[in-house]
Amino acid sequence: MSKKEKVKVAWGVTGSGDRLTECVNFMKELAKRHNLEVHAYLSKEGETVLKYYNLLNEVRESFSKMSSEKGPNAPFLSGKLQLGKYDFVLIAPATANTVAKIAHGIADTLLTNSAAQAMKVAVPVYIFPVDQKEGEITTKLPNGRDLKLRIRKEDEENVEKLRRMRGITVLSRVEELEAVVRGF
Repeated sequence: MSKKEKVKVAWGVTGSGDRLTECVNFMKELAKRHNLEVHAYLSKEGETVLKYYNLLNEVRESFSKMSSEKGPNAPFLSGKLQLGKYDFVLIAPATANTVAKIAHGIADTLLTNSAAQAMKVAVPVYIFPVDQKEGEITTKLPNGRDLKLRIRKEDEENVEKLRRMRGITVLSRVEELEAVVRGF
């Protein structure tokens, strides 16, 4: 790819409030710094949580395209992946539910189906799961208060299963995506 062409990213947003603000802010910064073309694809719950965190309009205004899930194939992101319209898929933040589905081959939502299709046509998939290590974490609520969450052993096991899947790269931190973008 020549340096003049934009890197095209299909960015999937799931229903995780944990690390959501961080992901939105980083994607805005990354898109500017590297002149990316970012199309945001929101799961049904991703749209709900973006509204809850007052970030929906920011995502709509900051990226060239934003689409909300109507079903596993609507919008038809899988077709765009098959046609090579995107350089890679990013799912960030990824809920434990999305991670579990992908890890176990369940493709019944827009983002899980798109990840499965991307792997089939060798489009790289990068996933930033919020529940990576068993134990307690503290996250921020939209009002700024802290919320303690307990990450389950099963969630950690699903992330480890993702790490072993061909075509998927698990990001420990969303900032790791910058090195990926530099490679294009």
